[in-house]
Amino acid sequence: MYQLDCNHCDVLVEGEAVEQAKRDAKTHLKENHAEDVLTNLKEQYTNVQCQNGCGYTVPIGVENVAGVECPECGHDNFPQLLDQYVFFRITANKP
Repeated sequence: MYQLDCNHCDVLVEGEAVEQAKRDAKTHLKENHAEDVLTNLKEQYTNVQCQNGCGYTVPIGVENVAGVECPECGHDNFPQLLDQYVFFRITANKP
């Protein structure tokens, strides 16, 4: 069993397989806490490489830059960053 204990509410997202837990955790976070996740990303990173391969370094938390969308190519980097966010927070529930 794998789980993500949501830092933003009292929900415990669980799944028997890691992929199921990751998918459900990403859905929960995206639907309920996208702004909270973005705030956390701003605290962790100053900038990130655009995941679309354009080579641009996307500033995070800079005025006039919406979320983590690349100003160069328009790619929304949130899904890839959400993958990383969840990856580091999923834990195995030991019996």
